[in-house]
Amino acid sequence: MSDIAPGQDTSPLLRTPLYGLHNEQKARMVPFSGWEMPVQYQGIRAEHDAVRSQVGMFDISHMGKFLLTGEGVIAQLQTLVPTDLSSLKPGLAQYTVLLNDTGGVIDDLIIYLQEPSDDGTEQVVLIVNAATTDKDRDWLVGHLENVQLDDVSREEILIAVQGPEAIATLNHVIPGASLDTIPRFGHRTVDVMGNP
Repeated sequence: MSDIAPGQDTSPLLRTPLYGLHNEQKARMVPFSGWEMPVQYQGIRAEHDAVRSQVGMFDISHMGKFLLTGEGVIAQLQTLVPTDLSSLKPGLAQYTVLLNDTGGVIDDLIIYLQEPSDDGTEQVVLIVNAATTDKDRDWLVGHLENVQLDDVSREEILIAVQGPEAIATLNHVIPGASLDTIPRFGHRTVDVMGNP
């Protein structure tokens, strides 16, 4: 008799590029949206208090990450989201939802408008939820014309740094970044340890 419940997913769990580091730090790992993710290191209370009073880092590399490149990317995205994207400028981001053909919500996401490429082509980064990455990618590919979509969800590292000391900590780790000048929902490309 099998210990697997009917309908239970038996696929192997995916691992972020930081999986080895989590194990070295003795993280307690749990399944989450098809990924093996760290849930705690020293204990929930200590980690909660650290983020509330100082700074904490979270591996959110399991989230979907798409790079969109092409003429009129923002104009085409505007047809798929209810939020007005006309004021979005390079270096700013917008939280919104991705809609289906009847106006229902497929997923929530953040749109990051990058600086144009050397030839002036629009470049956008989308961050979507881990559980809906494949569905979101397929929907976008089916609704965006002449736009290159690169799914870097399994290759790129994404770390959330949160807490009242987050900016000071990052400014120390990334000299010259002046991250305290970035507005809410702003973003900037910087080199971290020689990597952009």
